[in-house]
Amino acid sequence: MRSRRLLDIKDLRVSRASTIELDGVSLTLDAGEALVILGDGSSGKDALLRIIGNFSDRGQEATGTIQFGDGEARPAHKRGRSNLRTTYLASARVAPLNPHVSVVSQLTRVVANGLGVPGSSASEDLRLALERLAPALPFAALSKKSGEMRDDELAWAMLAAAVAQTPDLLIADHAFSGLTPTAVAALAGALADAQKRQGFGLAYFAEALQTAAHLRCRTIVLRQGKVIEEGDFEKLAGGQSHAYTKTLFKALPRLSEVTALRGNSRGEPLLQVQGLDLSPRGKKPSSASDAISFELRRGAALALVGEEGSGRRALVRALLGLQRFARGRVVLDQVDMGILSAAMTSRLRRRIAFVTGSDAALDPRMTLWDTVDEPLRAHLHLPRDMIAGYRETALKRVGLASHAAGSVVATLSGFDKRRLQVARAIVSAPFLCVIDEPLRGLDAFAQSIMIELLTELRKQEGPAFLLITADMRVAQALADDAIIFKQGKLVERGPLAEIMRAPKDDETKKLLAAAAPSRGPEPPAAPATIAAKPASQQAPVSPDELDPPILLDEPIADESAVTESPG
Repeated sequence: MRSRRLLDIKDLRVSRASTIELDGVSLTLDAGEALVILGDGSSGKDALLRIIGNFSDRGQEATGTIQFGDGEARPAHKRGRSNLRTTYLASARVAPLNPHVSVVSQLTRVVANGLGVPGSSASEDLRLALERLAPALPFAALSKKSGEMRDDELAWAMLAAAVAQTPDLLIADHAFSGLTPTAVAALAGALADAQKRQGFGLAYFAEALQTAAHLRCRTIVLRQGKVIEEGDFEKLAGGQSHAYTKTLFKALPRLSEVTALRGNSRGEPLLQVQGLDLSPRGKKPSSASDAISFELRRGAALALVGEEGSGRRALVRALLGLQRFARGRVVLDQVDMGILSAAMTSRLRRRIAFVTGSDAALDPRMTLWDTVDEPLRAHLHLPRDMIAGYRETALKRVGLASHAAGSVVATLSGFDKRRLQVARAIVSAPFLCVIDEPLRGLDAFAQSIMIELLTELRKQEGPAFLLITADMRVAQALADDAIIFKQGKLVERGPLAEIMRAPKDDETKKLLAAAAPSRGPEPPAAPATIAAKPASQQAPVSPDELDPPILLDEPIADESAVTESPG
């Protein structure tokens, strides 16, 4: 017996002004079926989402027909109430939540409106949904405001609110974009289980392949408004007929089956860490066995791999003199960081470049040229003609030379901002680059370009890389060696080739499984990094204290302005 047809779109054409967004798109979706709509920003998938979600847009013209459930087929340009209960799941990174109101009150109101029930009943429905989806995330955690919760926690809460409304059709708008591979794997697994249990239809809109790789369902690839390829994900992964789809799969960072052995043995030692204890003041120090020791040589690349809250960024802040530590010794460029004054520490950090996955890393008020010029003016005091030469070379290398000189950072795309950070790193001539989740939020093409730019930066300028990531694919692409963290502790280390060939710790195995779903079983559908433990087993430092992002929210002329932000 055929499942109930939820959605039937025929010959949909959408245009805005003189731009054609969709050109003859037809698709169907049945109850209990999942569909991934894959495409970049110009593919037309956003126009398709607006049509399916029944979102009004006065600026577009639409032809074709659309039918929801048992209703009558109607012209696509007409808006009307659907006979389906439809829920919308947004990305946790751009969640439309009021930052001044608790998450639970907002999501309870969403569930109440969706079900048409009182707030008390909706709150209970939300609690039960969260308990089933993510038992490790207590319902009380939702009493925080959105800015006080991690992105993965928000994603679980928003997924629970969507599922609690018992939808006929769930529309996911890049819902898990920018999250760590293990979080994506767990959330995708939980979503698939909920769909199987409740029988709703799922339309998941995405730019990248990560979630599709876990959902493994029918996938439609859009390119410039047309469906260029369609089929089960397994079929598309096995072989693509269209050049765009081939490029899309090829551009995706992936784990290689065989990795050449590359060791952390290039030049003389640049960074030496001996017996470092990250326990903050006022807390009981960790045991001596938990102290961190390692060495990074000039020109080498070391990945600090772990989930949010695992302690990677806390370690980097301690290494750069931005956070005091209980005990241990850090030697950077043959200088003991523990005996330097704040002014000398700041001067030493001028030789360190930062490339992060955060849009807050650059001053949004500065122009493109000033952003690149600033480290040259502030630190090297070069004449204008030399500054212009260095700037022009750097912008050409990252592909931004054609942008207007007066372009303000705030008007740039996320990908352009990421490339601008690389241009700053090029002109800074650093001996060390701290690279923090550089591919976060980028589509597959932009990710492949960023990998090439960073690889070229290391090859040409020769800095050492200290890479912060939760994705083993990124670590493999950019680093030689890795340290695996879990809850503030070092659980495994060594050359990446050896770690990936024969991982020893369960945390490493989980990270590898999330990065390459075909390698092994899916991680459990729960946020393991926030699992409750008895007090006797608690790590000495909480995840929230360990791993807030490292941001550059002031001009780099003052390198001490690397600050912590919530989360």
